[in-house]
Amino acid sequence: MWGDMTAFQQTFFVIAVVATVVMIVLIILMFIGMDEIDSFEGVDDVDFDIDAINDEPISGIGGLKILSVRGVLAFLSIGGWTTYLLSDAMPEWLAALIGAVAGVIAAFLLAYALKQAMKLESSGNLDYQSAIGKPAMIYIRVPAERKGRGKVILNQQGKMVEVDALTDEKEDLIRNTKVVVAALEDESTLLVKKTK
Repeated sequence: MWGDMTAFQQTFFVIAVVATVVMIVLIILMFIGMDEIDSFEGVDDVDFDIDAINDEPISGIGGLKILSVRGVLAFLSIGGWTTYLLSDAMPEWLAALIGAVAGVIAAFLLAYALKQAMKLESSGNLDYQSAIGKPAMIYIRVPAERKGRGKVILNQQGKMVEVDALTDEKEDLIRNTKVVVAALEDESTLLVKKTK
């Protein structure tokens, strides 16, 4: 079998197998409660202070963490298997293109599924009324004058939570800006203002 494969097929076979094995190990670790991979997931800690552009990290699109350990593994696994399986039926460049598209779709679907799971986890029994007056930090840019929602991180009921936020400020509140919770917009959206 191995000797019958082209170098192209061997490369994508190895990529797919390694990514799949690592994903399976991570899933097993998640089920036994050792899923702390999130503590170093993504490139969110890289902070380029360019205020002229949207301050969302490059790893996130609309709050989805695409460029993460799990996202890259999903891309490599699904993209690798797709490319490997299609490489006999079509030209290698087309198989690689379709594999890349399949990998990107897999990474987006995984990020979306994880975001939805986090919503379920974080929307449970937290009482955001008690957050009024508490300090928070901007995680995803909050557009000025309630023109859109962003996200803040704050300590609520003994744990760090990520919550939707709006502001009445005249300027956008960018990542890492210190704010205070002024009011509740609804049961899970905070109104924040810049600390003076």
